[in-house]
Amino acid sequence: MENKHSLKYSRPKDSRLFESDKEIRFDIPCETEFDNLSYIGVVLHETWHVPNHHHEHFELCYVECGEGWFTIDGSFYKVSQGDLFLTKPGESHQGAAAGDLPFRLYYLGFNLELMRSLEAEYYKIGFNRVEKDEKGLVKSIFDNIFEELRMKIPLNDTMVQGLFIQLLVSIVRIYNASSLAGNQESKKLTSNMIDILNYLHADFRADLTIEDLANKFHISRSHLAREFKQHLGVPIGEYIRSLCLDKAKHLLRETGESVSSIAARLHFTSIHTFSIFFKRHSGKSPLEFRKQNTSR
Repeated sequence: MENKHSLKYSRPKDSRLFESDKEIRFDIPCETEFDNLSYIGVVLHETWHVPNHHHEHFELCYVECGEGWFTIDGSFYKVSQGDLFLTKPGESHQGAAAGDLPFRLYYLGFNLELMRSLEAEYYKIGFNRVEKDEKGLVKSIFDNIFEELRMKIPLNDTMVQGLFIQLLVSIVRIYNASSLAGNQESKKLTSNMIDILNYLHADFRADLTIEDLANKFHISRSHLAREFKQHLGVPIGEYIRSLCLDKAKHLLRETGESVSSIAARLHFTSIHTFSIFFKRHSGKSPLEFRKQNTSR
């Protein structure tokens, strides 16, 4: 997980902190007892999206609140509050927030080369990559690790290592306790569908139509609409409107941009058109929403 907007702060040599209003991340150097922990962080915004990528370590994501989706090598998974999502070394994956709920995601990158028995257990985890943290144990351990990394007190390095091992074992137990191998079935996405999702999240335009997408990706409108609904569970038009509303809310809440500037950024034809759209789908005018949700 990377965040272009993160700000770097000075930290002790055992960890580096990157922090902004959108993300907090600690990078852990590969030294002594931290050989297995690469990074840990949390993203804090409902327009989060990470494009397709892969790496040579395990990565765990935990959805504290909100809804979203992930793919692994084209297999599609929906996630919601309390869900764990795991990727293994070498697997191509991507993800995004979805819907208009507040979104908060914890993530952890790690390798297990010095813990071979535990590594074997992680490789045994099958295609069912989404599991629910029913008791909130994973979140509790994540929070404790963050607290220790922020403090500089005696033996906190040792405490972080102990919490990290507790987290790894707890995760394996949650996956192993799932007796039904198909609790949440994945759906295979075509390369076109993956490209379309990346395109929608990377450079959103309110004036984008289904016909525009179909033409750009050289597929028929009916096939696009059918495949999108089948895999994501919502019509593509509804997904585009939801994405537009999410981005508008984010800009109104998190920036000082004028309403007219936000309307132009999202490619509405006028501030009037943007205001009508926003009120129709949120129940409030842009200015009312900003007033109620920020101190600006």
